[in-house]
Amino acid sequence: MRAAATEHPDSLRGTGVDGAVRLNARGAPIADRELRRLFDYFISRIGERDEQQIRGDLKAHLDAGFAPAAVAQVMVWFDSYMTLERSAASLAAAGGDPRAAVARLRALRRERMGEAIAEAWWGDEDRYLDYTLARQDLIDDRSLDAAQRQQKLAELERTLDPARVALIQQEDQAELSLKQSEDYAKRNVPAAQRFAERERQYGSDAARRLADLDAQRAQWDRRLRDYAQQRHKIMADASLSIAQRDRQLQSLLSRGFDANERRRVDVMVRNDLLPPLN
Repeated sequence: MRAAATEHPDSLRGTGVDGAVRLNARGAPIADRELRRLFDYFISRIGERDEQQIRGDLKAHLDAGFAPAAVAQVMVWFDSYMTLERSAASLAAAGGDPRAAVARLRALRRERMGEAIAEAWWGDEDRYLDYTLARQDLIDDRSLDAAQRQQKLAELERTLDPARVALIQQEDQAELSLKQSEDYAKRNVPAAQRFAERERQYGSDAARRLADLDAQRAQWDRRLRDYAQQRHKIMADASLSIAQRDRQLQSLLSRGFDANERRRVDVMVRNDLLPPLN
């Protein structure tokens, strides 16, 4: 991130900017999915910084690399995007039929941003949501027997882009392996037994990757437990002033974790998700 965009402390300090502004042959910005990712990167600091500060951070980042006309256009899109985000939050808070709320939000996106930008920014998500809802309807349809349901689910899946199908299969496999790993950890299953069972189920290469993940998770858990214990000692030290305590906590966090890990740990602290003390 440009220095001008990170001069104030925040949870994204030290991370790389996600998303990008891409230009067409005439040097004008393109409102593609990468641009929306850039907006989301800056918006993720809502709660730490107000909207005007975030807008200023984004503009400073853009000013460092793009012509004024391009920056102006991107900022117009950003302001519209922020308005839509507020509308989405209001629709969610209003409750009611979620499908009707989704339909209203889609219409609002096309009204505010135009068909092309709405498709570029949300089209794939909308199609996947439609698929998910239709799939749930089939699962809940008691008029279908098992064979009919399976046939209709297969037909529905064929309406998806092949890349999306592959991604769904990967996500399903990842979720299955995660649940399996959690079960292994609860039962203290030995590493050799884990490897043998995974090798039969997934193959040798996948079994080795999952064994590496087990080791990484175990190391992460140990680091978190150590951090939680040391943090507790600092918080319980009545001899420290508020400033001294804050400096020690910051030092502890910086010593133990890299920039991306610090963001993760900070979320855990704020949501009381650190491991319990021994």
